[in-house]
Amino acid sequence: MRALIAVTLLALAACGSGKDSTTIGGNTFTNEKDGTATITNEKGSLTAIDGDAAAKTAMPAFAPKYPGATIVSVLKTNTGERKSTMVNMTSGDSGAKVLQFYRDSLVGAGFTIKSEMTFNDGGMLSAENSNGKVSLSVSRDEETGKSQFVVTLPQA
Repeated sequence: MRALIAVTLLALAACGSGKDSTTIGGNTFTNEKDGTATITNEKGSLTAIDGDAAAKTAMPAFAPKYPGATIVSVLKTNTGERKSTMVNMTSGDSGAKVLQFYRDSLVGAGFTIKSEMTFNDGGMLSAENSNGKVSLSVSRDEETGKSQFVVTLPQA
């Protein structure tokens, strides 16, 4: 279901110009020219950001943008108590190097590593502190040879 929503939002973000908004069955779909699309209802909101708008995403000091990485897309969810931001990036560096960068950044910022798993060309990591949880998933794109990774961050 998440994949379907993400694809729908990305498709909405890709079409039209300016800001368009439509409400169907209590769900409001908003598409902005900058590559941002949002679905909002009484339970919360889901925003997909791509293109130049995604590339301009500011990352927190405890989990900065990976050096030289390209931010491909961002998915923000807000469902009352649960708020998170998923930042999808690519890099020519190995998955192991990306994992180590975020491990070092998070531990240096006072996060405790809760789980970590590595495998060929990738892995997963989760960490938390009093401000929330951060997770990272890294894999290798067989077609491009690049590392693809998603950093999931708490929203303030």
